[in-house]
Amino acid sequence: MFDDLADAVREMLPRVLAATATPGVSVALATSTDLRGMGAGYADLAGRVPMTGASSATAGSLSKPLVGLSLARLAEEGQIEVDGPVDPFLPPAARPANPHARQPITAGMLTAHIGGYRTDIIDAQLTRPGPIEEYLARRHQIGTTPEYGGVCPLYGPPGEYAYSSFGMSVVGCAVEWTTGENYASYVDRTMLKPLGMASSALPTGSTERSQWDELVDCADHATGYMGFGAWCVPSPVYHAATYPGAGLITSPLDYAQLLQSLLRTAKGEDGVVTAASFEAMLRPRVTRSSPVTPDTFAGMGLEISNPERDGDLWWWGHSAAYPWGYWWDARVYPHLDLVVVAMANKWDMMRLHNPADRNAAGIVAQWAARWAAEGVPPVRGGAPVHRRAATTPGPEESSLMGAVAGERAYAALGLTGRFDDATVRAMAQRARLHDNASVPGPDVDEFAQGVAEVGALSPDPEGLRRYANSRGPYAALWALECGATAARLPIPAPVFSAPHQ
Repeated sequence: MFDDLADAVREMLPRVLAATATPGVSVALATSTDLRGMGAGYADLAGRVPMTGASSATAGSLSKPLVGLSLARLAEEGQIEVDGPVDPFLPPAARPANPHARQPITAGMLTAHIGGYRTDIIDAQLTRPGPIEEYLARRHQIGTTPEYGGVCPLYGPPGEYAYSSFGMSVVGCAVEWTTGENYASYVDRTMLKPLGMASSALPTGSTERSQWDELVDCADHATGYMGFGAWCVPSPVYHAATYPGAGLITSPLDYAQLLQSLLRTAKGEDGVVTAASFEAMLRPRVTRSSPVTPDTFAGMGLEISNPERDGDLWWWGHSAAYPWGYWWDARVYPHLDLVVVAMANKWDMMRLHNPADRNAAGIVAQWAARWAAEGVPPVRGGAPVHRRAATTPGPEESSLMGAVAGERAYAALGLTGRFDDATVRAMAQRARLHDNASVPGPDVDEFAQGVAEVGALSPDPEGLRRYANSRGPYAALWALECGATAARLPIPAPVFSAPHQ
């Protein structure tokens, strides 16, 4: 059955890529005892590098289960309390000082996103991150989230769900402070190395070269792409200042080894944590209202689906993304004895979120489980994959691509720095159709002009809103053609460009 499932998934991958206009997808499938990797399409379009199951990329929120596991390990050893005040385990400047709090914030609350921090993205910066303790202190002093120049306060009411990589990284800092060991080193020593995850690493917060740097530079590292319909523009490199919660580099094959081990732990076999500790991690703490995986629950660093709704398709794990170029889904289906980890290297730029049933990684994760539960569809033996027609972007389209790319960098991510001219021009020069068809790409000068125009306006949401309206109906219809939910140039992003409610 597992062989048949793997064959069916492998057969379908090229069609999933064509339907979603995605350059490549990397997949790992596993049971409690078996593990397979596969890929389709391109890890890098310009270099024509094929995607495989071993292709790696920054995995964003797949970092968060490692935070939960680290907390669980330290709780087993009596070094930290999950549901006691987190302050004693943190340096003073990294302690939450939420004016809305009526009781102490706990590490368990932070790993379930109910610790009182507002929703954020990755606290992006253009330079490699420094020590997490220093960043937390700086952001606490500023008192706002970074997006759109800080229009949203850092704190909200504790107990309410608000997805926060910052809050998760506070727990990573607690791990570091409690153990006296660099967080990345602690995770590597206690989890990654014992499981043989040689293609996985976190930033160390140091200027010294590390395993994380080696993985960034390796041939298996996939390029992330900003998607504009069938056109894919390589995303610049962003660093996550909140790297304990968002900075992991891994591959589907590597990460599947972690989930395979946890699947065995969920069945009673102690692993990186005990079975009892993992059972506690799987206890739902709050309902999640996520645009990516709706109707789910948050456990301790884990997403958990609704067992009443899903039955045999009940899963736990985590969805993930990294701006602006990667979407991941990592799921364990315990009733099916199945692990699915998938990574797609494109972000549809007309949407701030790429829901699991619209991006290639999420489609693979859901379909593989359904086929395991209901039966594998017949393999069609090389059925033709139809490519969508695409033309060379004209000057206005090229300018709009640059404008959206710049707005997402300088405003939605809140970058204070600006790309140099060579970086901007390289984005346009290396743009390709998702299937690498030979069609000339966007106008480099117009693309750069679009980036510059929004750079001058960013991060002000009102200025960007006026700019979007000034581009007129052509821009609105172009956005719709590229996958927007409505005929409107989608800048600024509503969810982050005003104070959160």
